[in-house]
Amino acid sequence: MTQDELWAQLSAAAPKAQKIDAGVKGYLTVKLAGEDLVKAVTWLKQHGFDYLDMITAVDYSSPVEVKGFVFDPNPNHFLPEGATPQIEAPTKTPGFTYRDAMEVVYCLSSLKDRLKVFIKVEVPRAAASVQSLVALFKAADWQEREVFDLLGVRFEGHPNLSKILTPEFIQGHPLRKDYVHVPDKFD
Repeated sequence: MTQDELWAQLSAAAPKAQKIDAGVKGYLTVKLAGEDLVKAVTWLKQHGFDYLDMITAVDYSSPVEVKGFVFDPNPNHFLPEGATPQIEAPTKTPGFTYRDAMEVVYCLSSLKDRLKVFIKVEVPRAAASVQSLVALFKAADWQEREVFDLLGVRFEGHPNLSKILTPEFIQGHPLRKDYVHVPDKFD
């Protein structure tokens, strides 16, 4: 099966799906509405896409906020004592459209056909939520927990949506662009 054949069949199964021409590294990349995710992934799994490579998310709100980082006064041991590197605030990238949204990205593979498909689902930042895929792929369990922990995306129907990488006392989600570190007992 070629990418064009896959797209023709997938677009028939999920009519609202949109093909993204500037996709991920030449792979078929599809944009779906959140309510179509489980239906499309179920269809893909039934048609040989039996491996979930990854789940991640991207925050498109703004450049990174430097207030979110903890700075050691002299992190570079090769600098003279007391010297600090120059830290510049990030600026907006020209031509890039920032928006108040996050994008959850899935990669599924058909090992038999040697094909990959990327699925992107855009969700609003304020109520970032999408259906869980744990019922279809057991590998989604920890990956969804990681995205929840670091970016704050809720996965509805997940059996144990709890932090996996950061301690319970960490406030906020460290990979969000507006994250600001709250001093804790280790500072």
